Amino acid sequence: MTSSLIILRPIEGARETAEKAEKMGLSTIVDPLFEIEPIVWEAPLASQFDALMLTSANAVKYAGSALEKYRKLPVLAVGKATARVARQSGLDVAEIGEGGAEELLESLPSDRYRKILRLTGKDHVKTTISGRELVLRRVYQARAMPLGEKARAALRQGHVVLLYSVRAANMLNQELDRLGIDRSANDIAALSPNIAEAAGDGWKTVQAAKRPTDDALLSLAGRLCLR
Repeated sequence: MTSSLIILRPIEGARETAEKAEKMGLSTIVDPLFEIEPIVWEAPLASQFDALMLTSANAVKYAGSALEKYRKLPVLAVGKATARVARQSGLDVAEIGEGGAEELLESLPSDRYRKILRLTGKDHVKTTISGRELVLRRVYQARAMPLGEKARAALRQGHVVLLYSVRAANMLNQELDRLGIDRSANDIAALSPNIAEAAGDGWKTVQAAKRPTDDALLSLAGRLCLR
């Protein structure tokens, strides 16, 4: 039996992933485990910074009117989707990284972007980098929800689950334990090795994408679905 992809990420990202997967000929089951909400935040003066860093399109969508203050700053965007949304919002995208935030920072010229404002979510991958000052502002959060009926039914049958964060892996495990759903019929396709590790044991297989990108994750998931 050909498996489907179970996509648990928040609805906007889930729809984009589903569209890509369906173009690859894969069947999808979209049932978000999280809902994105804005957080009230204090916007520092733009003049204090050399660049604005965005690691998710959600940072653009949920930052609110305060984002206007940073239109003159060059934007460092993680991922093409983030860069696209930033440009659509009138921001000046100067650098695009296809890995994670740390990889993008390490690729920057050493004599530029010394002080950076990073807009991110409440739960995010912490970044450590020498030679630059990062100021963090949390502008959105992902509120966890109970596992939906579509996801419950699919997990009982056995399919391929996409995991995009350690938090998602932890929440999924908590929900499966609460509902008494067996993991062993399902494969895990994780965005990175640390997410795969967080998924834990008991699954049919657990594998991580070669790179932390949607395309690499879908390539992995497609192989798992069609084997």
